[in-house]
Amino acid sequence: MEKSLNNKELRTEFKAKRNAISSQLRKDMSLAITENFLALLESDFKGANIFLCFYPYGSEVDLLGLYERLLDIDKDLYFPVSNINTHELTFYKVNDLKDDFHEGAYGIMEPNDNLEQFNGDDSSTVVITPGLIFDERCNRIGYGAGYYDRFFASHPDTFKVGVGFEEQIINKLNVGAYDVPLDYVVTNNRLIKRSRQ
Repeated sequence: MEKSLNNKELRTEFKAKRNAISSQLRKDMSLAITENFLALLESDFKGANIFLCFYPYGSEVDLLGLYERLLDIDKDLYFPVSNINTHELTFYKVNDLKDDFHEGAYGIMEPNDNLEQFNGDDSSTVVITPGLIFDERCNRIGYGAGYYDRFFASHPDTFKVGVGFEEQIINKLNVGAYDVPLDYVVTNNRLIKRSRQ
């Protein structure tokens, strides 16, 4: 069934599948993803100080608890503002998960534009990446506008970590020339690490 669907159809199917997860189960699985991400931080990202985050929207993984914990250990957190004309992301440093935000494009919470803009060292930066679908090779399908692929193309040395529920994983996605694979995908059940071969 997976092979017969194009990416547009897959998006529709998996968005519906994610929306069908109960709010309590999404909350429980988001907590499990937080714990699995923190374990990855201890093992692979001990030197990382900069985290580019996303604010949860709709039925996405809710990592606000993770972000609070990262702030507690003095990590720098940045959140994106979407330019709907160029389909590019600009990240701004956030110190408070309530006061530093306003409702932006698409109804998604965005950081206030008077905050410090990201201009950091890519090699110490972890990009916590949303998506609709991920595969066993750490490829992802987002919402179709290419925001993150554009950002990754201009910041190739960042650590790219996808986060999603186990229900969002399939065996293999059809990827295009501009689709940038992730380094890791963290779900509520496991960690998938991309093979460099």
